Amino acid sequence: MSFDQKTREADRIYDDFEPPSDWDHDDSSDTVILMIPGFMKEQLRVQVTSTRVLRVSGERQMNDKKWRRFRKEFSIPSHSDTSRVAAKFEAGILYVKLPKLINQQNIAPTPTQQEPQKPQQQTIPQKPDTPNTDHVSDQKKHQEPKKDIEEVSEKNEKGKAEESRDDENGKMEKRPVTMEMVSRQRQEYVNALCGLVDEVKKQKQLVNVLLLVFLVLMFGIYVKNVINSFFSGGHKHQEL
Repeated sequence: MSFDQKTREADRIYDDFEPPSDWDHDDSSDTVILMIPGFMKEQLRVQVTSTRVLRVSGERQMNDKKWRRFRKEFSIPSHSDTSRVAAKFEAGILYVKLPKLINQQNIAPTPTQQEPQKPQQQTIPQKPDTPNTDHVSDQKKHQEPKKDIEEVSEKNEKGKAEESRDDENGKMEKRPVTMEMVSRQRQEYVNALCGLVDEVKKQKQLVNVLLLVFLVLMFGIYVKNVINSFFSGGHKHQEL
């Protein structure tokens, strides 16, 4: 780097900011999401240190001396594979994907259906004087398995209803996170636009001041020439 380049970098005025970020987790990877509107891909830098730290930084020029920059660090989970880290930048959003190690990925176990246990049949001693006891015991034997089957079916229906409720609750939780990210991005765009408008106004004011100074100088020179010509003309008439 030359001396002139070092001097120009020393004269820069940096505006540091912290971009909003979020995590997205699934069975195969963890993803870091950063909202950085106004930046380009060439102005960003993603690093993975030897101490398992993800470092994301970037800077861009606002005007001649003013620059806007950020730097953010994230701890990489122990189950992530640092050799397969990938980054993607689109529409002002940076995605850094941290794949999980193969032996750490959650493998969903296949559900096994349990057969309903058959109720133990109770033997009722027969009495010689009561001929109707056999008929009553047979009816009880037929009614008890039906009750067990109905209880098992009711439990299965309750389990399916709870799973569907959990899925709906999970979808409702993801929606506020997405809306919050969109509102953050819109606010960042508005702030960037306001900054550009302020810079344009400042430049217009500077041009007006320079023009006024120039007019004042020209008027002073004109007045000086008029006075000099007046006195030089009067001096010649006196000599004559």
